[in-house]
Amino acid sequence: MCQCCSATACFDCSLSLRRRDFIKHYGTAAAAGLLVPRLAMAGEAHRERARVALVFLADASGKESWPYPNFDSDNRHREIINLLDKGCPQTKFVPIVVGKPDDVEKANALKDEVDGYLVYTTTLTWPFTDTIVQVGKLGKPILVVDEFLGGSGVFLIGYSRLRRLGIPVAAVSSTQPSDLVTVARVFAEVKKQNLTPESFAKRCEVVYRHTFVPISQMKCMEDKVPLTDIGECVKRLKESRFLIVGTGQPGEEEHFLGAKGIYVGFDEFQTFYDKMDRDEASEWGRRWSTEAEKVIDAKPEWINKAGAVYLAMLALMKKYSTDSITMNCLGGFAGGQLPAYPCLGFMQILNDGGQGVCEAKPDDSISTLMGRILTGRAGYVSDPALDTSKYQVVYAHCMALTRVFGPKGPANRYHIRTLHNRDPRGCCAQSFLPEGYMTTTFRTNIKKKKMVIHQAKAVGNLDADRGCRTQLVGEVRGDIGKLFNQWDLFGWHRVTVYGDVKEPIIEFAKALGLEVVEEA
Repeated sequence: MCQCCSATACFDCSLSLRRRDFIKHYGTAAAAGLLVPRLAMAGEAHRERARVALVFLADASGKESWPYPNFDSDNRHREIINLLDKGCPQTKFVPIVVGKPDDVEKANALKDEVDGYLVYTTTLTWPFTDTIVQVGKLGKPILVVDEFLGGSGVFLIGYSRLRRLGIPVAAVSSTQPSDLVTVARVFAEVKKQNLTPESFAKRCEVVYRHTFVPISQMKCMEDKVPLTDIGECVKRLKESRFLIVGTGQPGEEEHFLGAKGIYVGFDEFQTFYDKMDRDEASEWGRRWSTEAEKVIDAKPEWINKAGAVYLAMLALMKKYSTDSITMNCLGGFAGGQLPAYPCLGFMQILNDGGQGVCEAKPDDSISTLMGRILTGRAGYVSDPALDTSKYQVVYAHCMALTRVFGPKGPANRYHIRTLHNRDPRGCCAQSFLPEGYMTTTFRTNIKKKKMVIHQAKAVGNLDADRGCRTQLVGEVRGDIGKLFNQWDLFGWHRVTVYGDVKEPIIEFAKALGLEVVEEA
C-alpha cells in the first residue's frame, strides 16, 4: 500500500508538514500524544468536516502475539491513516495509539472534541477487549475494524460484547481496503445529518453489506458420514472422561454435560516425561519430520522433545483409562512447567482416533468429543478470522490434525513449523486441510447450557506469514453478517468437523439439554 504524500495542516495552525514526516519525527505514540491537546486549537477552516478519533489498539512491546512478534505497527498505522485521509476527504481523523490499557484515557479525553471513534485492532492483545468497551460507552458513533489475522480475537470479542451490552456499534473485517473506506465515509454523515450512534451503526451495516460478494452455490464433494445414533451418542458422552493438565486443582474431578474432567498437575506429567525412552521419542521426531512435506525453522532437538511429550501424554492417558487430553500448553511452556509443546503429539493422537486439545479448555474438549462420538472424526480447534470481501472465514491455529475423515481416512500434507510466536523451541504442524467439502463448526458454552453452530465449504488454505500456522479457508454458508455477533458469549475458539452434519449436531446438543444458536 502506498505511503502518504499529501501535506496536512498541523493542529496548532503554525506548521504545515507531511503526516508521514510528522510521525517519522516524533514516533507514532508520541505523535498521538501531541495531537490530543492541540485538537481544540485547530482553525475553524475545517470545522465543516467530521472529526473522528482513529484509535489504534497495538501492543508495541513485541510480545508473542498476532500478527507476529515485533510486527511493525507504526508502519501499518501510517498506511491506514493515508488510506482514510485520501478515501474520506470529508472527515478529519485524529490518530491515537493505545499501547496499553491505561492509554485509553487519551481516547476518552477527546470525547467532547470528536464526532465519533474508529477503533482499529492492530494486534492480539487481550486487555484491549475492555478498551473497546470503554470507548463504546462514551456514547459516540463507533466503528470497530479488524487487522486481518492480527487483532481478530480482540475485534470479535470486543465488538460482540458491545452488542450484548446494547451499545450501538458498526464493524468491518475485510482484506479489501476499499471496504473500510466505504464504511468510514459514513462518519461524514454524522456531522451533516446529526446521526445518533444507533442510526450511524444501522447506516454502516447497510453500506457494509453492499460490499459483500454474492453467496455461491455451495456445491461440495460427496462425503457420506456414518453417524452414531443420538441416544448412543448421549450415552457415550456421559461415560467419557478426559484429562485437564496444567490448570485447576490436581486430583479434583468435574462433570461437563455428564463427561468427567480430571485435573492433573504439571508435576505429575513431568514424572511421566522423565521416564520416557529418549530413543523412542527421537524416532517419533524422525517419523514426523519424514512424513512432513517440509520442516521450516523448527529444530530437530525440539521436535524430538515433542516426541517425548507425546509418549508422556500416552502414558498419562493410559493411567487414567482415557484417550482424551487437553493441556495448558502456552502457559505451561512459558512458565517452565512443560518441557516442550504438545502440538505434534496432539496431531498424532487425533490422527489415531483419540483426542488432544490445546489450551486446557473443557468447552473445546466437550465440543470435539461430541463431533468424534457422532461422526468418528476428530475436530479441528481454531481461532477464526472473518473476511467479508470474499465471504470467508479463516480457521487458524497452531495445532491441527492431518486425517479429517477419521483414523482410516487419507492424510493430507503438512509442514512442521515454529508456532505463531516464532519461538525456535516450539514445533507444530501446518496442515493443508482438504478443500471442496462441507464443514460444520460449533462450540459449547457449558455454563450457559448453549451451543453455537455454523457451516462453511472448505475452499483452500492460506499460507500467510501472520496469525497461527494452519489456516483453513471456508466460504460461509448462510449470512456472514450474523457471524460477527456471538463471540463474547461463546469465546473465540470454534471446533470444525468435516461433513454436512449440522442437523445431527443440533439434535445431539438438544438431547444434552443445550440451547442451539445458529450464528450464520
